[in-house]
Amino acid sequence: MKSLGALLEVVAVAVGGLVLASPAISFLGLSAQDIYGDVPHLVLYLMLETSLTLGIILILLWTGGRSLRDLGWAKRGWWKESLAGVSVVPLLFGATFLVGFLFPIVLPQYVSESNPLLEMIQDGTDLGLLLLSSVLVGGIKEEVQRAFILVHFRNHLGGAVPGLILWSVFFGAGHSFQGVDFAVAAGVLGLLFGLLYLWRGHLAAPIVAHALYDVVTLLIFWGLLRS
Repeated sequence: MKSLGALLEVVAVAVGGLVLASPAISFLGLSAQDIYGDVPHLVLYLMLETSLTLGIILILLWTGGRSLRDLGWAKRGWWKESLAGVSVVPLLFGATFLVGFLFPIVLPQYVSESNPLLEMIQDGTDLGLLLLSSVLVGGIKEEVQRAFILVHFRNHLGGAVPGLILWSVFFGAGHSFQGVDFAVAAGVLGLLFGLLYLWRGHLAAPIVAHALYDVVTLLIFWGLLRS
């Protein structure tokens, strides 16, 4: 029964926010074309999905007599773990470059000419909204979500490593709208974020690493766009 309950909680955390956000967006009169048509609408959707997902996590933790501390959210050691997160950012970029280098050789037919998400940036407002999203959505929501799922797999569903592999595939698939190569890169990054979390046992490291990676990527693209 514990395994079934854990599995149901994992499913709720994995897709609950997405399922609930869709009708909410439709109620606001927005379509999928609107969401992926400009950055403000996209960020609105992401923030809504983030709020719902984090809300589901907090409710499930509370009803189970748990808290974010059980996932590694603790004040103690925050600065040390943040530095650990910063230190792995070069590794993250190295993994991204490796995927980008290998794809034209191994799977040239799936190489994307551009990243549709980055191509949406038109001005400084768009950049600012995506930077905010990088911290709140990429850094906080996705890493708290990942930690919740990995802890459940570790305790009730066959181990953290199988859970990390499955979630990395799911995480990569969630980026498939950017192209197959970008989806694979996202899956590899998700795997690294998860390994960092399992290694450190503290949420600060993956949160900082993920947010910083996304922020630096956006700023590099913005610099290239302006030049």
